[in-house]
Amino acid sequence: MSAAKQGGPGTIKKEWIRSMDRDPIIFALANPIPEIWPSEAREAGARIVATGRGDFPPNQINNSLIFPGVFRGGVLDARAKGGVNFKVMVAASYELADYVKEPTEEKIVPTMEEWEIYPRVASAVAYETASQGLARRSGSKEHFLKVATEMIENNRRVYERMLSEGLIKPPLPGTVRK
Repeated sequence: MSAAKQGGPGTIKKEWIRSMDRDPIIFALANPIPEIWPSEAREAGARIVATGRGDFPPNQINNSLIFPGVFRGGVLDARAKGGVNFKVMVAASYELADYVKEPTEEKIVPTMEEWEIYPRVASAVAYETASQGLARRSGSKEHFLKVATEMIENNRRVYERMLSEGLIKPPLPGTVRK
């Protein structure tokens, strides 16, 4: 009896991609080791490839794109009662998907450097949480967007000031993309 195959490269096979309809889209999101290397997926004919790793741009689909906004909007801004449900996560997903107005093969989602996505996701989460009666705070989507944007902008200013005054060390070279 053989052991069950572990994930990682080879979980998605090149021949499967070759057998797909025209212009396959591959989301190999396992992290740190994807189900197929992006270069192999492209060699096999994938038109769009996304991974969960930041060192395989483009199209990094990582939980760091969504969870800061979910936490900000649901927990901090709306004061959710009992957590975040599926409908709230769908609202967050739509906000993320709607951010890129003209998607291309190289850009189907925003990057983590596009900080404006975080208050947008937060406002969608807060509003949906409130709309479902799951929040201790209520407000319009615009209200929640204003609250989240102000908080995030303020934190960014504090961070930049702390960096400029030498109170914190800058990120290691090569760890932050501009």
